[in-house]
Amino acid sequence: MNLATFFRLIRWRNLLLITYVFFLIKFLLFPSLNTVTKLNILQFLELWLSIVLITATGYIINDIYDINTDKINKPNAIIIGKYLSVSNAKKWYIGINLAGILTGLIFSLSVNNPLIVFIFAGTSLLLYWYAKHLKSKPFIGNFLVAFLIAFSIILLAILDINYQVKSLNQIDTIIIIYTLSIFSFFINLSRELVKDIEDIKGDYALKMKTLPIVFGINRILKLSAILTLIPVFILLLIILNLDVYYIFLTSYLTVTCLVPLIYVSFKLWKLKSYKKIYNLSLLLKIIMFLGINSILIISLIKK
Repeated sequence: MNLATFFRLIRWRNLLLITYVFFLIKFLLFPSLNTVTKLNILQFLELWLSIVLITATGYIINDIYDINTDKINKPNAIIIGKYLSVSNAKKWYIGINLAGILTGLIFSLSVNNPLIVFIFAGTSLLLYWYAKHLKSKPFIGNFLVAFLIAFSIILLAILDINYQVKSLNQIDTIIIIYTLSIFSFFINLSRELVKDIEDIKGDYALKMKTLPIVFGINRILKLSAILTLIPVFILLLIILNLDVYYIFLTSYLTVTCLVPLIYVSFKLWKLKSYKKIYNLSLLLKIIMFLGINSILIISLIKK
């Protein structure tokens, strides 16, 4: 297995997105809002590295347990069993997983709170349990993945912001991060349902009980469309309550997130053939990325 294949295995683009969000918040959002933080650069890098490593192992273990479904759903994208044996994939999983938890332990000790390591160990256990058991269950697996993505954003705010300092800037920072987390949660929850529809052939062949199989594709398309509208209402509340001073930010959110989300919701509601659903899943991912980029605009406005 060459390096390019390994990076595909650990979904390097998704890991890069996590890195991008973390660095945007730490080095742009916090300073621009004069947020008082607790983590030094080394501690921040320990936290970031632990999350990236544990996330990477989640992708590996997921591919290990998805070999049979992937042979049906995406035979051209298979890595484990084609470029990498299952036994070697498990060795990579164990090694990277231990490295992630160990880095989390080092971080926990460096901030004088050893109990924090249970967050990293618990996340690793949840990702394993999801891949082995929960992915085949209706809704709970979808919810878990969306929650963990949102939680990774909140975690930085929980561990880095100094909550003993009371100021309007601190409150603004907390509101922005938690709003971004909720926004990410519902978009990813919708995407998870869409991905279940994409993978329905393989899941059905292996008698898995995902939501599209249990309740039917049309109902889940409607549910996904409704979930996509929740971030629309969040954006409307933000846009309607922002001062005229933030006209560039409101324009950006309207063009890059609000209108595209309404479009995706409409298309999901009206969709007749699930074979065309991949483009909508990709568009949701792009919208989430563009929404994250609003941090850049906020940082520039606040400087």
